[in-house]
Amino acid sequence: MAGITKVEIFKSADQLHELLRKQKTVLGFERIQALYLLKIGQVKTIQDLAIVLGREAATVQRWLKAYKELGITSLVSTKKGSGRPPIINTSVRKQLLEELKQPQEFKS
Repeated sequence: MAGITKVEIFKSADQLHELLRKQKTVLGFERIQALYLLKIGQVKTIQDLAIVLGREAATVQRWLKAYKELGITSLVSTKKGSGRPPIINTSVRKQLLEELKQPQEFKS
């Protein structure tokens, strides 16, 4: 039957439940919840899991692939974006901070 997942979940249902309680982000919670629901047998197919979680089946499939290839830490780790580079470089910034410590240098 199409959509039935063949991912083997190594953690027990109790371990997954405890990990669910420790999650600090919604995304991490949803990803662990997907594993938990599969482990306890509440859902059988990826399509059913996607409906329960309110996500697209392709998204759930990507989560399960990441779990299968990289383990559970790949599901709960968050990546920090590099962000926009600062306009003022660090050396100029340090110099400005030093000058700001001496209020007599600035009139306004």
